[in-house]
Amino acid sequence: MKQLAKLEQKLPAALKKAGVPQIAALVLLAVSVFGIGGAKLAGYYSSTMAGFNSGKYSITADLDQRVSAAANVVTVAKKIAGVDEALLTAAEDAVNALSEPLGPADTCAANETLDAAVEALYDAALPLADAIQKDLLSEQHSEFMSRGTILRNSPYNEQAEQFNKDRNAFPASLIGALWGVDEAEYFA
Repeated sequence: MKQLAKLEQKLPAALKKAGVPQIAALVLLAVSVFGIGGAKLAGYYSSTMAGFNSGKYSITADLDQRVSAAANVVTVAKKIAGVDEALLTAAEDAVNALSEPLGPADTCAANETLDAAVEALYDAALPLADAIQKDLLSEQHSEFMSRGTILRNSPYNEQAEQFNKDRNAFPASLIGALWGVDEAEYFA
């Protein structure tokens, strides 16, 4: 105790005034809550979004494989006589639409368009195909459908929902607003 008293005596006069230590403590508290809290919230957002856009098991990685399989269905279907050109064009356009970087909601909508276009093309091309073409179409279509199932079962939306719940609670909502950390967009 005596050491603290000696230290207090050495403080500048401005710091000995009533209220100054309390204000300094409040400033330190605010800096730690908003500074450290903001950095943690931004990191939490980044890790949530990683489930969508990075990593071996992200939505983007599975979608890339799905788009590749769709492009292969289109390639095989182009070699089958009698396939409707409008169906080929629609499927190609849907494949190309997913070559641009999109947010989760726009990516989901483009994926649904791709699904409808590839299904229509596959249904039209399969009866017209010879045995080898049927095997190729079926193999690529199977991969396409498998990746669709993986996307539908992705845990990303649950992670985004939990992030949004946490982000919208106090004081994270205030910290998020100050740091520019928005809600995570859903893949829906």
